[in-house]
Amino acid sequence: MEKIKVILNKFVKFVKDNPREFWILVIILALSAFLRLYKIGEYMTFLGDEGRDMIIIRRFLVEFHPPLIGPGTSVGSMYLGPLYYYMMAIPVLLANFSPVGPAVMVAILGVLTVFLIWFIGREWFGKIAGLVSALLYAISPTIIIFSRSSWNPNIMPFFSLLSIYAIWKVWKEKEYKWMIVLGISLAFVLQSHYLGLLLIPTLFIFWLMSPPPKY
Repeated sequence: MEKIKVILNKFVKFVKDNPREFWILVIILALSAFLRLYKIGEYMTFLGDEGRDMIIIRRFLVEFHPPLIGPGTSVGSMYLGPLYYYMMAIPVLLANFSPVGPAVMVAILGVLTVFLIWFIGREWFGKIAGLVSALLYAISPTIIIFSRSSWNPNIMPFFSLLSIYAIWKVWKEKEYKWMIVLGISLAFVLQSHYLGLLLIPTLFIFWLMSPPPKY
């Protein structure tokens, strides 16, 4: 309860100290949500991969047959982990087994990615850089298209950026509790697409540069 009060107090203080930035951010997030959610059921992509995922989720929810492997990749018989399927389960259930449910989930995650870009950009490069980068990501046509359909690689931008921020908190500010965030976010990255393996060398370098925790 105390942590919630602290967060609320920080939020109120931020709004009072930065009213213009706050409202610009609200407009950017609202624009991002509109571009991703407007008529999403009519414009979302639904092809073979999306149909396969819905069949697997239906078997999981109706027949109680939990998936043990994730989507197949284009590299031979290599499979990803099933984490994305479990992530889809609740939106599918809430949407009464409509494929629009997980597409909305991805769209909302896209809006959260815009917020995360602003937050990290502001902390690393300043207010203007945070707002500009968030706006560019919010209105990018390619990003919008991929944010309007349920496909496992579409969640990677959010979790990869969160992974980078988490290891930066460990390296720069020695906040080792962020290792938990790093582990969870990296798991989502690696199970969303095999190209997430390219993130490991960067994280490993920062890990080597991070001093060990003091007990």
